[in-house]
Amino acid sequence: MIGGVCVVELASGIAGPLACMRLAELGATVIKIEPAEGDWLRGAAPALPDSDMSAAFAHLNRGKRSLALGNAPQCAAPLLKQLLAGADVLVTDRSASELDRLGLAGIGNKDYADAPRLIRVLLTPLGRRGPLARYRGSELTAQAMAGYTRYLGVHGEPARRLGADVASSGTGLFVLQAVLAALYARRRSGAGQRVDLSLLNSLLSMKSIHLAAQSDPDVYAGPRVGGANNPPERGWKAADAPVFLQFGGSVGAEGRPGWVAFVKEIGAARLLEDQRFDHKGRNSTGHGVDVNALRAEYEKEFARWPAAKLVDIIRSHAGNASPYLRLDETLAHVQTAALGIVRQGSGSANDTVRAFPARYSRSRPQTPGPAPALGEHTKLIVEEAGYSAAEHEALCAAGGLRDV
Repeated sequence: MIGGVCVVELASGIAGPLACMRLAELGATVIKIEPAEGDWLRGAAPALPDSDMSAAFAHLNRGKRSLALGNAPQCAAPLLKQLLAGADVLVTDRSASELDRLGLAGIGNKDYADAPRLIRVLLTPLGRRGPLARYRGSELTAQAMAGYTRYLGVHGEPARRLGADVASSGTGLFVLQAVLAALYARRRSGAGQRVDLSLLNSLLSMKSIHLAAQSDPDVYAGPRVGGANNPPERGWKAADAPVFLQFGGSVGAEGRPGWVAFVKEIGAARLLEDQRFDHKGRNSTGHGVDVNALRAEYEKEFARWPAAKLVDIIRSHAGNASPYLRLDETLAHVQTAALGIVRQGSGSANDTVRAFPARYSRSRPQTPGPAPALGEHTKLIVEEAGYSAAEHEALCAAGGLRDV
């Protein structure tokens, strides 16, 4: 993996910390530099039981070391420069002015003379160039600008945000990709480089399939462009829970024949006589163009069937199906267990983590330890940088570091 790689994280929230947590899982040492009040995500609801640490912070900052700056962080500039000189990667979402105040002017330049091998990842909401570069932004700003709100709700009604932080999470994954690629490039060239990523650009990149489908803006057919004109997808109602199902496909001249056998087995042969249904199920299941018009006809038949049994029948006829599960059901599912997604953490008996998603035949990603308390490793990091105890105390007294 990437043992021996040192990453300095000067970032808060989701995108940067998520990327650095993944790097820690791959073996990197991550030093998290926090302001005196800590990463703002520490105080976000909900908190862990019997703790003042948020669940989100605990998950995104496992296995990291925390160094806490003081109320006069500019006094710690020599220490920060020394840490970066010995690091391989810097991931930061601080603005140029904030970096300048920390004595790190020049980090955003094409080359960085103080640490020429350093890979510098600069995260911004809307990008470092263009007329909006100087403005503040957020997850919702990026979603709104990238047009993601049009895929929820109904045309003519107020826009709705995606409930997940897709811009921040997507950017975190792009950071991981960018860092690994830059490390590989450095092995060949010996030089570090600057990498720019933004929440807006990440969403636009992730939207590539939608943009391709919208190449003809006058045609609104299919799931990629019809979201604003269709009701929210809530599945097909069965006796006890909704399900997702899909038949059809371009396999041979006749397509997949499973739909006909399926409707016969559940006692819905009447659908075969209804001219609105094609006999492959392509148009009336999945994201078919007739789904919203014909869903109620399916649900009349599905009302007799428990969701789990209905899903089994669909799968037995080569269909694609799943019940809609709650999170606790998903985490307890036998398929989740088979994939090793949920792992036991190093904390309490109830401390579970979601493992690195890739499975390697030879390498083994780590399950990092718990997230650090604010400034938990400040003294250790300062000592490893070669500072004496007296110099550490002087930095704390000057406000460069938080006295923990």
